[in-house]
Amino acid sequence: MTNKATVVSGIKWTSISTFGRRIMALLVNILLARLLAPADFGLVAMAAVVLGFIDIFKDLGTGAALIQRKELGDDLLSSIFWFNVGFGIAATALTIAGAPLVAAFYKEPRVTPVLIAMSVSFLLSALTIVHNCLLQRQMAFVTLAKIEVAASVVSYTVAICAALAGQGVWSLVYQVVTNSAVMLVLIWLASSWRPRAVFIWAEVRAVMNYSLNLAGYNVFYYFAQNVDNFLIGRYLGSEALGFYDLAYRLMTFPMQAISAVFGKVMLPFYARAQEDLPRFRHAFLRAAEAIAFVTFPLMMGLLAVREPFVLAVFGSQWTPVITLLALFAPLAAIRSILTTTGSIFLAMGRADLQLRWGVFANLFVIAALVIGLRWGIVGVAAGFTIATLLLTYHYFAIPLRLIGMKVATLAGVLRASAVCSVLMYAVLFALSLLLRERFGQGILLGMYVATGALAYLVFTWLFNRKLLDEFLRMAGLRKAT
Repeated sequence: MTNKATVVSGIKWTSISTFGRRIMALLVNILLARLLAPADFGLVAMAAVVLGFIDIFKDLGTGAALIQRKELGDDLLSSIFWFNVGFGIAATALTIAGAPLVAAFYKEPRVTPVLIAMSVSFLLSALTIVHNCLLQRQMAFVTLAKIEVAASVVSYTVAICAALAGQGVWSLVYQVVTNSAVMLVLIWLASSWRPRAVFIWAEVRAVMNYSLNLAGYNVFYYFAQNVDNFLIGRYLGSEALGFYDLAYRLMTFPMQAISAVFGKVMLPFYARAQEDLPRFRHAFLRAAEAIAFVTFPLMMGLLAVREPFVLAVFGSQWTPVITLLALFAPLAAIRSILTTTGSIFLAMGRADLQLRWGVFANLFVIAALVIGLRWGIVGVAAGFTIATLLLTYHYFAIPLRLIGMKVATLAGVLRASAVCSVLMYAVLFALSLLLRERFGQGILLGMYVATGALAYLVFTWLFNRKLLDEFLRMAGLRKAT
């Protein structure tokens, strides 16, 4: 049984890796936003929508199935490995063949070579799926953290050097391919398992019921989350998509940098606790509480400082992003918790329920995006936000029912962080009314960040002191009593 110390260590090292990579990504994107045009980011976003969709099929959910499965045999592992390699080759070939059609859809011929070059990442990542899952099952998160950080450092260095050399959009392409290549080499060096020349279809079929339901859900979820990019790229152009893509990536920062940490570490733990629901519920609530402690103030702070943040960090050419962040930032706080519920479906072996609910919910979101398109990128962002908020209760209620938990119980755990974050926002809003005309954007941003951090710490000390003490102890800033 995975013990508490292993889970805490996994969260710690995965947090170091994820935060480190996301901070690097933010800094590199800031630099690249100064070196490249919004249309360059839009071109890569167009390609990324197609690549991300095909990427769903690279393992048909077999990776998660390997983590969830209680026993693994070498015949199963080798069969899944070759199955994934076959899909990787097929995905690469399909992307190369379909690249001109994608360019025709977007009415943007420059997408074709970008898409072809980035398609290589399918084969590279397919070669790492089984090894990565085995390392996760072994809770080898220190090793994975080092690999991920190293791959990010190398790939971002390549991107920056290419941008400085005047490579334009290709600097973003090189970053994606380099990251996949470095991950492949390092994961194979870290894992002792090697595939045998064995392929048994019966072994693959044994996990297909679980994995196909998961893959089906991922298809609908991905389409709903990216149909906005399809619509904007097709009808509003690459520049508009560049603005929207930046705002969306800023919104997803807490999910990628924080929620993903807990999802990655806790899924193996949940899978082993699926027959002990009290233990499962306790672990889920503690994870949600920890995520909210960080993401709620982060996103409410971004809402408060969005104007000086965009103007000072990215430049005036990115001004349309300010309005988009007003819609996305509050939603991101909710979604940072929402994304963790997927682990419940997977751990409880109910990918079928996740698929059925996902089809309905995603069709609802897509309808809202289509309606919002007539008002441009702001209308699309508003449609996405409103549709997600309308479905929020059911997004939580359906998976929580699987572990015998009520939404009110989760809300009670999150209340303290939410209150402290709203109070922090009120302080920053009042401060902005007093100072916005007196200082430059860079100075204002620095003052707001410092004030917001101090205000949140004060309010947390007053209303959420127990959780603050736990975080300080985990960070080694306070000794356990």
